[in-house]
Amino acid sequence: MSKTRTDVFKSPDALPEPVREALAAMLLSLADNKRVLGMRYGEWILGAPTLEAGIACSAMAQDEWGHARILYATLKDFEFEPTVLEHERPADEYLNSELLDDPATEWPDLLALNLLLDSALSVQVEAMTESSYEPILFKTRKLLEEERFHFEHGRGWAMRLGDMGAGRAALEAAFRKAIGPCLRWFGRPDSGFGRQLVDAGVVNADADELRRRWLERITPVLAEAGLELPETEGKAALEWEGWNADRRRAAEGALDEETLARVRGDRNRSMLMD
Repeated sequence: MSKTRTDVFKSPDALPEPVREALAAMLLSLADNKRVLGMRYGEWILGAPTLEAGIACSAMAQDEWGHARILYATLKDFEFEPTVLEHERPADEYLNSELLDDPATEWPDLLALNLLLDSALSVQVEAMTESSYEPILFKTRKLLEEERFHFEHGRGWAMRLGDMGAGRAALEAAFRKAIGPCLRWFGRPDSGFGRQLVDAGVVNADADELRRRWLERITPVLAEAGLELPETEGKAALEWEGWNADRRRAAEGALDEETLARVRGDRNRSMLMD
């Protein structure tokens, strides 16, 4: 699915308009997911099963918040106002996965975000490491350097819980709920959104190829942990009824109000600086 790059685009203005719009939407989706995922990691800093896991959640939260800030800043070149994106939008304008709408109430739910959703975001970023859109190149490489630890953390805990009957069952249940939204997050197979980016060399894979890469990454971990998840075949999970292509998620639902207030920094809005 990769495409040999023939053009290099040094700014959004150099991109064809449909490609510019598709790239901006993808970057905003990545930024929103990373910002809220960082919030979900942060919620487990004091409640993780071990001290080391809490420290790991703190580190992963900081990584994701940093990645989101980088991506929001990148969108300034697309005539978005970063302050508005970060601090002023209502819940239904966030492009986060439905998996992030509410807090992860149990540790296996957090691990589903960690191993499955976090990896899906990384697969999308990896597809831009040789992008024809030059301003994103350095940023994607920096993001991916920090993401390797996230995957290893999720993998380690999957192995740990997979060795326990009750832990394995809880992990299977949490992962089963998360697989469908992760598979769909890459978009419909016939998405013009993805096709335009591939044809312009901005990304090197369409939605189906990104799904294949994601499954190639997570399936060995699931098998190693002894998890039985036929949903990874994608047949039952790829149901598009109720899908919102613009938000890359289920049409129903949005961030819970408490999380939205924390994501936007409502409580300390007066302390915002330019």
